[in-house]
Amino acid sequence: MNLAPRALSAAIVLLASGGVLAQAGPYLGGAVGQSQFKEWCDPGAANCEDTDTSWKILGGYRFNRYLAAEATYIDWGEVTATVLGGAQPVDVAATQRSYGLAAVGTLPLGERLELFGKAGFLQTEQETRRIRPNPTTVSRDETELHYGLGVKYAFSRTWALRGEWENTDKLKVEMLSIGVEYRF
Repeated sequence: MNLAPRALSAAIVLLASGGVLAQAGPYLGGAVGQSQFKEWCDPGAANCEDTDTSWKILGGYRFNRYLAAEATYIDWGEVTATVLGGAQPVDVAATQRSYGLAAVGTLPLGERLELFGKAGFLQTEQETRRIRPNPTTVSRDETELHYGLGVKYAFSRTWALRGEWENTDKLKVEMLSIGVEYRF
């Protein structure tokens, strides 16, 4: 029995299928990570904490093995600081949440592994609270550029593990995360 025709047939089927990750269609996912508010801790701040646990949910549609569109909701977490400089220290905290849409470009590195980059826009809501003295809240909304890089590893045709770094342009927050993706 000659195995060459069978091996050639199997290789053609694998190439035609585009690999585990390359299938077109919708996907959903979620991730947890650590965010850093890059310009939060300034020289006048004491007891400053500019990192927190963050999380996101995402959904998208992959048009082909190289291009997808992705919608994201991100909760960047909360940061705190005590600002010195007046007669009395001021305790402040800030939270930030974003909704966004991005184009995702993919570079397959084999059947199960791929690199990806994304760029798009976020609508970001930031709430800064003065806790003590005289509690007040200031809200800020921004539409801003959002970009990131990541890597994905497929365990099966439907499940993948993804690690990602992402950044915002105006409010200067970045996140490192690890999550899962489910393809339909």
